[in-house]
Amino acid sequence: MRRRRALLPFLLLTLLATSLPGAAVRPVAAAEFTLESAATYDVRPPEGIIAVAVDISFTNTAPDTDTEFSVFPEILLAVHDTASDVTATDGEGKLEVEVGVNAEGVNVATITLREGVRFEETVELEVAYTLADGDDPQLRVRPSVIVFPAWGFGTASEVNVTLPGGYEVRVDGDPLTDAGGRLTSGPIADPAQWLALVTATRPAEYTAFSATVPLAGGTADLQVRSFVDDTAWGERTLDLVQRALPMLEEAIGLPYPQVGALVLTESVATDASGFAESEAAGTEILVAFDQPPFTALHQVAHVWLSSELVESRWIREGMASDAAARVAARLEVEPPYDPATEAAAREAAAFPLDAWQASADPAAEAFGHAASWAFVSELRAEAGDDALRTVLGRVAASLGPYAAPEIDPPDADGTAPQAPLTTRALLDHLESVSGAQLAARFGERVLVPADVAMLEERAAARTAFGELVAVAAGWDSPDPARAAMTDWRFDDAIPMIADALGWLEARDALLDEMEAAGLSAPDRLQQAYRSFGGGVEAYDELEAQRAVVRAYGATAAEINAEHSFLERIGLIGGPDPAQRLQMANGRFTGGDLRGAVEAISEAQRILASAETGGLIRLASAILVVVILTAIAALLVRRRASYTAAP
Repeated sequence: MRRRRALLPFLLLTLLATSLPGAAVRPVAAAEFTLESAATYDVRPPEGIIAVAVDISFTNTAPDTDTEFSVFPEILLAVHDTASDVTATDGEGKLEVEVGVNAEGVNVATITLREGVRFEETVELEVAYTLADGDDPQLRVRPSVIVFPAWGFGTASEVNVTLPGGYEVRVDGDPLTDAGGRLTSGPIADPAQWLALVTATRPAEYTAFSATVPLAGGTADLQVRSFVDDTAWGERTLDLVQRALPMLEEAIGLPYPQVGALVLTESVATDASGFAESEAAGTEILVAFDQPPFTALHQVAHVWLSSELVESRWIREGMASDAAARVAARLEVEPPYDPATEAAAREAAAFPLDAWQASADPAAEAFGHAASWAFVSELRAEAGDDALRTVLGRVAASLGPYAAPEIDPPDADGTAPQAPLTTRALLDHLESVSGAQLAARFGERVLVPADVAMLEERAAARTAFGELVAVAAGWDSPDPARAAMTDWRFDDAIPMIADALGWLEARDALLDEMEAAGLSAPDRLQQAYRSFGGGVEAYDELEAQRAVVRAYGATAAEINAEHSFLERIGLIGGPDPAQRLQMANGRFTGGDLRGAVEAISEAQRILASAETGGLIRLASAILVVVILTAIAALLVRRRASYTAAP
């Protein structure tokens, strides 16, 4: 502090020497004083406290003038918000201390000195206070986990931390190095800008809480494992997840996967977001103790939204947060932030979401989580809840984005899909099932530059593909063209579509011929189209069927034509060519072209041999008549000879 003498009584001016890092500090002239400190944080987990001791050497460096002199009757020191039992002592004993929050929101200890400190005078004292374990996750002092922020004081400082043995220590922020059983900062030139977050853990002992939750996809065997010194977390988390599971199943739209026991284990955060995907085996989910309840909902959503179902990280994370947010609203759980606002605040770290990979960069992770969540929420608002659920159902059932949108996905059977959901597939699926135009949005915020460059060609290919499906009239699309569209190989897809359209034109002509002939198209014609589109194999099938149709039509016309007397005679009582042709019709419809040709050939053979057969039959009939006439004449003669005898 500095006191100046003027015509009025002395006026006390109070200046803050240091402040909580990150808080606003009123400027202090560097030459007015120095405050050198050595701070020790003595961590005592069995007692649940950290004893903080700050040795201070304060020197007034502001010289008197001819008209005024300087004196500091007080020292102000920024202390932790939860500091208790704050004391100060000098060489003669205790000093008066008052603790309060200043206008900038900083918790300040005001120490009244025994005597004011004049120019070039130095006073040495010790400030001590206690940090006790409590509900604040950033200040935990328990046998299982220790977390606290450490900082220095004054214009120059040093920080030392003492911890009991057996702990694994991690320091985030400014460094602390191991110096023979204690952590030390070394000299800190600017304490106001220095901050270390100390986390210490040791092999945990757990208490388990269990429940069974009936769901549409089966019963979930739920277990929550909390640190033995944090049973409240276990009870609270079990209750939350037990209520949330049916809601998550409904929000995501897939039945609960039968994955064995679902285990949530209390842990220490592995990244700043708290949303880091669990590295534990099986269905064990790690949930950091210092995260809000929302994080548990997000992590449990990944039981459905696994990497087997969804490949792209931003989709997994965004859908998990979006589903968790909808469930959180029903459970009156506060989200950690508004995703759109948070993403905007993190714009400096922005990148195309499809390029997001796991990163050690906290800024990138924070942007990725917020922006993914915000974008999925926008997609849901634009395309609708049902569209997102339908897409996941189609992916789970291994239906591609260019399969007919009216096909409802079958019930998921728990097996992994043939292809997990990617960014390209999500865009294609959503536009197909909802009709929403989303490519521009994806191009602005999600797609990598190489994919953005393909959007114009994609639009042209999708227009051509839509025309193909319409012209196919219920025959859907060929597998090769659909595969090319799915893979975004538009330079392959467009000529395939053109070839398929040409084939469909020939198909329509053939179908007209079939209708005229009274035939129905065999399934193998559609199968050839689906397998080969407008390829050589499909044309070969078309030509093979056309040959059968024309042979059938010609034979039917011959059967239905006016026949000669001999032909009619030849057909009486013999094989019926119409029956053979009807047999050919059935075989053709069933896809047996060879059998149909054989039946048509048999009908033609019967027709071809009818006149000869009629002639033979007629000759045979005449011969029979002649013979019978001769026999009759012979019998008459014999009878006449018997009558004439004497």
